[in-house]
Order: sequence, then structure tokens, then C-alpha cells
Amino acid sequence: MSRKTAWVVLLFLVSCAGLVVPASAQHFQQVKGTLAGISAGRNEVFGFDLKSAVWRYRPGTQAFTKVPNISLVDIAVGGGAASQLDDVWGIDANGSVYRFNYTTNAFVQESGVLSQIVVGIGNQDNCHPYETWGINSAGSIFRYDYCAGEFSAITGFLAQVATGGGDVWGLNSQGHIFHFNFATQTFTGVQGFLTQISVGVNDVWGVNVSNNVFRYNPTSKTFLSQGGNTAQVTAGGDGVWIVDTSKNIWRFDSSSASFVEVQGVLKIINAGSGAGIFGINTADQVFTFLRP
Repeated sequence: MSRKTAWVVLLFLVSCAGLVVPASAQHFQQVKGTLAGISAGRNEVFGFDLKSAVWRYRPGTQAFTKVPNISLVDIAVGGGAASQLDDVWGIDANGSVYRFNYTTNAFVQESGVLSQIVVGIGNQDNCHPYETWGINSAGSIFRYDYCAGEFSAITGFLAQVATGGGDVWGLNSQGHIFHFNFATQTFTGVQGFLTQISVGVNDVWGVNVSNNVFRYNPTSKTFLSQGGNTAQVTAGGDGVWIVDTSKNIWRFDSSSASFVEVQGVLKIINAGSGAGIFGINTADQVFTFLRP
């Protein structure tokens, strides 16, 4: 090897080393405030506290600011893309539905009464730039039609609905799994039983009653076990994360196809699609994951 070639190789190795972020430098950092629930999208993060007050995260100040004149007990943020903002929805204690208006920076009441709401990117048609879905207390299913400006009923009953990457999945009260077929506009049963389901950009994850975590295999059309001891899984553009039954945090490493532990203790975690990973501990303190 010539001296010139050796120098080129050395410079390349040094530059590559500079791109490697030590694992110790990646960590969860506390954010001022306390919350009961949190949801992150592509650019926006909203949460609500134990008194149902609503808070919006400001990345510039790394702090939450209160959104006035609104009380919510559930909140959903998502669907943001290069061409559109995240859509932000919420439900109050009476089940009334609200949508955030970026012009007025306020929540505006929409028609409908729901007990759960989710929102993600939409790619089916012009009337669904976002996939916004809800379930009421009876388990009836609704999809928001942006052209009509209202929720449309969908056949079936679910106890939980999840969306991501333009895909929609759900669980009924018995834990049966369902996948929405846009061609037939119906939910189709999928083999298996889960107690929680989360849809990422291009994959689907779930947890069963025995605290095993599963990943959907589109080839076999089945959920395959990825480990145990799992209390919650969340999937998004910012990765796949779990909180185990001891409240330890784990991140899915796609290169090794396994979960790697991350320092910290949380009771719930939420992975956005660009806005970051946020979590809440047993003292209702808020944390965000930092990658220097």
C-alpha cells in the first residue's frame, strides 16, 4: 500500500469513527412538567396531565406550554409528512371529540362521541389525507371523512384500533386481531390473540396476555414471537420500543433483529415519526430520548 493510499484509508476510518455515537451518549432526559398521557407525531408532541389540562411540546425551548380552554383525557397526534402537518385530535371526559386548529392554536369541537381516537398518515384517496379512526363506548368503529367533515361508521366492533403507515389494525374485546381491507372496506380476522397492538411505518407489533411481544410476518400472515416480559410496545418512524414488566426500556435493533436495553425506567412510552420518543414514569415525570 502506498503512503498516499494509507493516508486516505486512515482519514476514512477517522471520519467513520466520528459518526459513531457512543451508547452512553444516547439517553432519556427529563422534560419539565408532569403528564398522564402523551402522543408524538412527525413534528408535534401533545400531552395531557392528571387534571386533563393539555400541553404542547416546544422543541426550541424543550418544554411544554399549556393549551388554554381545553380539557382532554385522550389525545392522538400523527399523519405528518413533507406536504402536511400532523393532525391532532382529542377526546374529553364526556367523549366529545376535538381537533386542533393550527391557525387559532386552539381545539375545535367536531361531531361524534368516542372513547378512543388514533391518527396516522393517509394514502388511499383525497378524502383521507390522514387515517383518523375512533371507537365509541359500545365498540362501534368510525373513520373520519375529511371531505364530508364527519366520522363515517365502519362495520364491526373493536375494543382497540391502531394506525400507522396508511395501515389500520384492531383488536376486539376477546383479543381477536383484525386488519382493515381498504378494497372491501371491512375488517378481516388475523390469526392470534393480543391485548395491545401498535402499527409502525411498515410493520405491526403486539403484546399478548402472557406479556409476550409479537411482530407480524406478512409472508406467513401470522404474528411471530419476539420475546417476553413485555408490558407495552410502541412502533413509529422513530423506531420500535418496549417497556417491560419491570418498567425497563428496550429498543428494537433491526440489524440484530433483537431488543437492546436502554437506560431508564418508564411506565409508558410513545414513539413518534420524527418528533422523537417520549415517555412517562410512575411519578408522571416526562422524558425524551436524546441522540447527540
